[in-house]
Amino acid sequence: MASNSAETLVIHVQQKRQVLDVQAASDGGTHRYTVPEQRNVPAKMKAIYKSLNPRPSLLALLDSICGFFADLFADTDLKAIRRSDIHTLLTEVGQDLYAPIQASIKSASAIEFVLAEDCLSYPLDALYYQGRPLFLDKPITYRLHSHSDTLLQVSDQWKGLLISHESSDPERALLSVKRLFPRSIYYDDLEVHPKDLESIAAADFVLISGHGDADDGIDLAHIAIHPETFVHMAPQLVYFDSCELGLHRGFLHSLYRTGTLYYVAPILSNESGESSTKTIERFFGALREGEPPANALFVTRKTLYEHYTDQGDDFRFAMVRAFPFRVYRLN
Repeated sequence: MASNSAETLVIHVQQKRQVLDVQAASDGGTHRYTVPEQRNVPAKMKAIYKSLNPRPSLLALLDSICGFFADLFADTDLKAIRRSDIHTLLTEVGQDLYAPIQASIKSASAIEFVLAEDCLSYPLDALYYQGRPLFLDKPITYRLHSHSDTLLQVSDQWKGLLISHESSDPERALLSVKRLFPRSIYYDDLEVHPKDLESIAAADFVLISGHGDADDGIDLAHIAIHPETFVHMAPQLVYFDSCELGLHRGFLHSLYRTGTLYYVAPILSNESGESSTKTIERFFGALREGEPPANALFVTRKTLYEHYTDQGDDFRFAMVRAFPFRVYRLN
């Protein structure tokens, strides 16, 4: 779906100190406004991200300890933010950002967020619009740069590079994708070496399930996956089933420079198996049926959220399983 079509609302978000500048453009015109410093939106965004991200670590423990002592000296507004219920935060920030353009959101069939890099971790599509997260109502894409209107042409002749790590892909969802795209090359993590990837001259898409993070990329048994690892293959789409890789600036910039159209990865820590399996299978199944990536992820996340809430999971647990992935339009 082209971002400059009559149906897509393009929302630019920039942060200047503690003020957010917002510009929303569609066929109906352009609306510019600011969210003032007094609304504490950057601090609230960080609190939302931290609340949604389940990753346990020593750093998280230290951060909570430091946060406790910081609270002893923090101003009243920041103390209130730390104590706020997640629904309250999502409602308040959603109101700050979306109330001025509610009519434009309602009439749009899709939304594209254009982010300044210091806003990269802001989960804008988790914010409440009309009482629930925005990603449940609209297909969402993100971008950092301008892009063309080139459509992704998917067929059963697509050739992918698939690499599956046993503990991050315990249900072997990537084998399901191999069945959808039989020309694809599949590797178990323990079997793949640098020379194997060097020998692949081209791939339509790359799908890797492995453990990683937003700083270091993905570490496999015999090879580390970095931004330069497969750019020679010129993939049209790259999908990482790896914690927080949706915030990896190196991959975003490198894949943009080498012409990749779409990058899909979680901005949070995501589950190994279960929901990640469902996300992979439903996303690539929808792609194979002809849906563009934003629509494919929209249907995937919405059905997962409904599935987990219907079976009684609380909000955070449902969000951790349904929300983490983000679609970037690169070129």
